[in-house]
Amino acid sequence: MKSKSIGFSLIELLVVIAIVAMLAAYALPNYRDYVMRSKRAEAQNKLLEIAGMFEKYYANTNRYPAGLTGGGNNLNLDSSYLTWEDYQITAATGGGWTLTATARGGQAQDTECPTINYNNLGQKTPLECWQ
Repeated sequence: MKSKSIGFSLIELLVVIAIVAMLAAYALPNYRDYVMRSKRAEAQNKLLEIAGMFEKYYANTNRYPAGLTGGGNNLNLDSSYLTWEDYQITAATGGGWTLTATARGGQAQDTECPTINYNNLGQKTPLECWQ
């Protein structure tokens, strides 16, 4: 009479490990891409929020603010609001404005969109980063 062994054979275990490895090889890059795109969307939202502040300032004073931080003719935003782990936001002013979010930290690996721009004419560049 044969005795039945309980458990898995080495071949069965290796097959399962190979399947898990293939799934991980497919899932991890997609997950990283998803995280990168979600952080990019966060920066885009902040650019649009600051653009609204610029336009509100213009509606109240009939001129655009001179900058993002500091008092006087600036928006007086806190630097921690403009710089976080993944992006840093800067503004170029003079007749209009252009806001730029520059990737930093782990997000700097986003080679498709190292910078994201939005200006007072509603132009979003690079366009493929805003889709």
